[in-house]
Amino acid sequence: MDADLLARAKLGDEAAFLTLYRRHRTPAFRFAYRLTASSAAADDIVQECFLALLSRAAFDSRQGSLRTYLFGIVRHLARKRSRLMDREAEEVDDSPAGLDPLRDLIERERAGMVESAVAALPLLQREALILFEYEELSMEEIAAITGADVGAVKARLFRARGSLRRRLAPLLAPCPEGSCG
Repeated sequence: MDADLLARAKLGDEAAFLTLYRRHRTPAFRFAYRLTASSAAADDIVQECFLALLSRAAFDSRQGSLRTYLFGIVRHLARKRSRLMDREAEEVDDSPAGLDPLRDLIERERAGMVESAVAALPLLQREALILFEYEELSMEEIAAITGADVGAVKARLFRARGSLRRRLAPLLAPCPEGSCG
């Protein structure tokens, strides 16, 4: 279905393009944002990704899904961007104000620690973790996106999880009696 929409979009069918864009923009943006830590950079990457898809990319549905293909383009563009310029970090807080300010503060602090720990991972481990845990792709899809074999993806994911366990050990430790909410 995506392949048909893409073929029509390349011929100038705006409705087909908009359908593809609406279907794949959010996952592509999330992946780009998690790689760059910048919503502005992620927006730029997603725009470049869809331009590439229409103008020069040669998607073949026999080699996988369009989503997997788009993630490969996003990955390439994010790497290219990081080589060309320093990343601009932005703090994104889109959570509504809660009823318990202390609990909200603790949750934001924990989320920040997790985000920092993920961002500190080596790029290949970070990619594998983001694609598997956040984007819920299979090992085979991740291998196709990264150009690695499934065994390498599994190893990267294993190392990333181990590193996160070590970095986030204070969050995983049980609370002393009476000190946890």
